[in-house]
Amino acid sequence: MRVLITGHEGYVGTLLSDVLAEAGHEVMGVDAGFFTGCGLLSRSRARGPIAWRSDIRDLSPATLGGFHAVVHLAALSNDPLGNLNAELTHEINHHASVRLASAARTAGVSRFVFASSCSLYGAAGSNQVGEDAP
Repeated sequence: MRVLITGHEGYVGTLLSDVLAEAGHEVMGVDAGFFTGCGLLSRSRARGPIAWRSDIRDLSPATLGGFHAVVHLAALSNDPLGNLNAELTHEINHHASVRLASAARTAGVSRFVFASSCSLYGAAGSNQVGEDAP
């Protein structure tokens, strides 16, 4: 299967690209480069003719054509970063994610996996929260 991972250079993406490659999938990646120089990139196996530096807001159906699956991990991933510019965070994490899913559908991608960070749940402290948390 040909899989595109958005955010493939981030914390989860570097590990996931290894797991998918070891399972025999052709793994490609697209990343804005926010974690460049953090020591994670050397672990990522996401490569090939389509491993590029881009903002997810710039992806279109044309760039997603030929993929069987998109695993969407790209986002501004933590509360302090998100609080720096709440409007930008909303644009990237919400609006761009919805546009990306729509572009994938238009391009004929049959699988779209969206993974959110624990920041989705806010400050839960030491309490464990589930999918039904308020």
